[in-house]
Amino acid sequence: MRGIYVGIDLALPNRKRTGLGLINANERTYVVSTLSTKEEIIDVILRQSPSLICIDAPLGLPKRGINRLVEIKARKLGLKLIPPLLGPMRQLTMYGMQIANELRQHGFSVLEVHPTSTLKILGMDRQDFVKFITSRLRGPLIGNEHEVDALVSAFTCLLHDNGCTEELTGLEDEGSLIIPRSDCITRVVSHEFI
Repeated sequence: MRGIYVGIDLALPNRKRTGLGLINANERTYVVSTLSTKEEIIDVILRQSPSLICIDAPLGLPKRGINRLVEIKARKLGLKLIPPLLGPMRQLTMYGMQIANELRQHGFSVLEVHPTSTLKILGMDRQDFVKFITSRLRGPLIGNEHEVDALVSAFTCLLHDNGCTEELTGLEDEGSLIIPRSDCITRVVSHEFI
């Protein structure tokens, strides 16, 4: 069943750089905004009540070292994820886990995604994706790359809900990453989902 999908391109709080993208597949619309705080993110999501939330930030910690098994598996596929505990990523990872846990306590399903990997698998860059999404859905002007990445994250949610993703799993409790299945590219291009 098609529904409402929220994507979050997470940045550390109080920097006005967290992108939020919402795709309403029923109404064939999208909405984007740039937010600052955890409270703003939670408030928007509670008002929209999405069927699925996809966050662009690590949502689990490695058992050892700075990489999870997820990052190692992704690299073998040619995808480049920044290790969750490398430098400032540590703080973002902890923030992402905090937001995901809070959203799950409200009853939402939350997945980890990586927009750059989604675009690479789909054979698009950000500009291609903006043309793609705006030709299929009605919505406002997309203001910055954080909003683009948030919309890519929301689109990854939509693909997941339509059985068009695979899960790269880590060790127990490390979390997992949702990426598009490459055999679904023709279905995406042929307008099957939106």
